[in-house]
Amino acid sequence: METLTKNRSLVTIIIFLLVTNIAMLVFFLMLDKTPQRLARGRDPNGMSTMLQKEVGFNADQLDAYQSLRKGQLDTVHTLFDEVRKTKMDFYSLIYSSQVPDSTLSAAADLIAEKQKVLDLYMFKHFKQVRTICAPGQLEKFDSAIKKVFLRMTGREGRPQKK
Repeated sequence: METLTKNRSLVTIIIFLLVTNIAMLVFFLMLDKTPQRLARGRDPNGMSTMLQKEVGFNADQLDAYQSLRKGQLDTVHTLFDEVRKTKMDFYSLIYSSQVPDSTLSAAADLIAEKQKVLDLYMFKHFKQVRTICAPGQLEKFDSAIKKVFLRMTGREGRPQKK
């Protein structure tokens, strides 16, 4: 009888753990689809919110920023799409059995050209946003924009050697 009681206890524990694991799996896969997670943590008004809270933009400055942003969004999306497509074309070359070095080099150069156009465009955009700042806001803007640059270029890596 004692073995039967032990077996029942073990089966009960196993069933409980199984149900708990299934519930956790459902929670993490199905229920945790918050809007922030779906948008990869991006707030569509993140930059304007940052400009308002951290830099101290007033309503007129925010309006000026929004008009700059509207004019630049389509161009930026197009440029990002071009870089993405060019990189996909480059990496699709791995499926070819023989790829001359000149072809690889030309494809990599094309990526660099498209990335250069994108970076120059973004530089000009941020330079224009900086002109909206009042003189007393420039230091705050410069500090806050560094966070944006880190997000744009990826996370901070290992500390660089000096």
